[in-house]
Amino acid sequence: MPETGLVAKEGFGAMTMKRAFGDIAEGQIHYWLGGTGGARPLVYVHPGPGTARHQVPLSAALAQTRRVISPDLPGMGDSVAPPEHLGQVGLDYFADALHRFLDGIGVAEVDLFGSSIGGRVAVAMARQRPDRVKHLVLNRVLVLQGEDLDAMKKHHGPEVRPDQHGTYIWFVWTRMRNLYQYFPWFKTTAANLRKADLPPAALLHLSFVEHIKMCATSHKAFTAYYNYLIADELTRLAVPTLARPDTAKLIPNAKEWVPSFDGDSMQASEASLAGLAAQIDAFLRT
Repeated sequence: MPETGLVAKEGFGAMTMKRAFGDIAEGQIHYWLGGTGGARPLVYVHPGPGTARHQVPLSAALAQTRRVISPDLPGMGDSVAPPEHLGQVGLDYFADALHRFLDGIGVAEVDLFGSSIGGRVAVAMARQRPDRVKHLVLNRVLVLQGEDLDAMKKHHGPEVRPDQHGTYIWFVWTRMRNLYQYFPWFKTTAANLRKADLPPAALLHLSFVEHIKMCATSHKAFTAYYNYLIADELTRLAVPTLARPDTAKLIPNAKEWVPSFDGDSMQASEASLAGLAAQIDAFLRT
């Protein structure tokens, strides 16, 4: 039976994720932490537009068998944004920032799980520090080209400038709401409909709060995301990797998987999250 209400969504079963901050030179990285055991911590890099808060139920399911660390990417959630004097940074900046964050909290070796933009950052992290990353799990790491790539660059995660009339608030709300109904969110046609209901109003509110607090800074991560030559980087990965078939075919010796659940973590049943966590845990034990 699907869970209902906000309180049940703070964790999974008896597991409750806790919030913490780690220091880097630019400021602080916010993260969720839970679980014990496992050969090494699992670092879960969240998809977007969104934050690690949206993934707390899945992080808690993963934390049933190991320590799980789920940071907000720089400029997202409650993590410090890339410094203005650097201008538009590349994806390697975000990967390096998370490596420095892990150094700061005293974590050496890790397994990595990344989805969407988090998957690209996870690839960059594995490319930068193959000595640190022992396993890599990728979900929804799309290789976009041509008109599809151009459309995503323009519309998916654009810069949002606050204004005194509050019109930017309506844009952020519309994007957040559409993400639950369409992919990509800006193509509101029947062909792009997701087969899912809108969340309850309380969950929409929680999600909106996460989106509005990062609206003026998250565009830097998305610009870096779409400028990253992901197809080339995938062919150079040198760590054991689990990925969807379309991604796995580009990665040397990768193992293919089809996630048992690919919906919204905050509305998922415990059984759905447990099944997905079990798939990931089985690979991490190899």
